[in-house]
Amino acid sequence: MQSSNESVQTGPTNSSTLEQLKTLNTVKTYVYSGAFLVTGLLTCLILVTVFGTRALRQRIYYILLCQHCVCVTCFNVAGAMLHGLRVLQTPVPRLVCWLIFDVQVALGRCLMITLTLMAVNVSLSVCCPLRYREFHHGACGVTLMAWIVALLNPVLFTILTCVQSPWEYVVAPDTLCSTALGGFGARVSGLVMLSLLVLLFIVSYVAICVEGCRAGHFSRSNKKAQRTIFIHTLQMSLHILPVFIIIAKVPLDLTGRIVNFLMLLLAQSLSPIVYGLRCYDIWSQLPLFLPHFLLPLWNWCDWSKSKHLQPPHAAH
Repeated sequence: MQSSNESVQTGPTNSSTLEQLKTLNTVKTYVYSGAFLVTGLLTCLILVTVFGTRALRQRIYYILLCQHCVCVTCFNVAGAMLHGLRVLQTPVPRLVCWLIFDVQVALGRCLMITLTLMAVNVSLSVCCPLRYREFHHGACGVTLMAWIVALLNPVLFTILTCVQSPWEYVVAPDTLCSTALGGFGARVSGLVMLSLLVLLFIVSYVAICVEGCRAGHFSRSNKKAQRTIFIHTLQMSLHILPVFIIIAKVPLDLTGRIVNFLMLLLAQSLSPIVYGLRCYDIWSQLPLFLPHFLLPLWNWCDWSKSKHLQPPHAAH
């Protein structure tokens, strides 16, 4: 199985190509680091608020939200580490690079899975209240299953690569920090999983819309519900399109690859805001856990954005 960076080693290695790769890795390192600072702060605020409020920590939606935010933050950390090693051209063992990339891929898939499970959670609470109770009681099992599914693909293909390659090659220093998931099988399985998650997400929101229209929740006067559906769909689309381009290896020039990467990081960095701080229950409890010097900022945001917050029932 050929890694994604090994194709660079066996192909034309002119100075222009290497310079473009270095530029791309440098941009990714700085953007990942900045995204980590932003998402890390937002994640801390959401975690403290949810686990500090009894009513919130008993709801599976907010548990999935906390898991999603942690995955987003750790995804940025892993990305900064991987691309930082590539920029510095540090001669670390190839297996170390493979494991770092495996962790990043697993985190990326887990954050997609949690987004989908959050949509399913809302759909069941609206359309099937009895099934929703069963889903709620199985929260721990659902969370464990999400991690198993996220880890299965990268771990399996990395083990296969290690078995098929000489041990000297696996542990040899690699300044380009290649990965073990660039083969055809790994990419196809990734696309299949992405397609299933997208299908489940679409079905969940279509069910919400159908039930909302039937019950009159999506009338012209209820613009908040319509806006929420639109924002969630747009944010999920920004998640899906860049990931599809990356997995399918759609040919792009340097500018296109940077724009695609920025689109993905923007969507991920906005997740704690779109699914967390926009929720009325979290936003209303946030001042209880904020430091005093941040309270004026919250008051200003509350005044300017209170009309756009989701009502309590929209997030459950």
